[in-house]
Amino acid sequence: MLYVTTPYLISTFTGNVNNFNVIYLLSGGDPVTNLSSTAGSTDLLVTWLYKLTIDRQYYNVGSVIGILTFIILAVGALLTYRNSKSYKEEGGF
Repeated sequence: MLYVTTPYLISTFTGNVNNFNVIYLLSGGDPVTNLSSTAGSTDLLVTWLYKLTIDRQYYNVGSVIGILTFIILAVGALLTYRNSKSYKEEGGF
């Protein structure tokens, strides 16, 4: 069963990292525990990036974090897929 669902699980994991709407619409990432902090207690990486760029105009920090997040997720997804049985036995399906 994992042979078929491995690509779906990889894409679902990547999509859940970018799950912006649930956290931001329910709590907005609040409460912020430290006044000098830019991240709140319920912030995810994506909602924190949104606050950095929209609320505080830290475009340079937001772009670097966004690019690094993409690179880490892309490399992790490619390595996981290349080591899975779905990739190794692609022609047998």
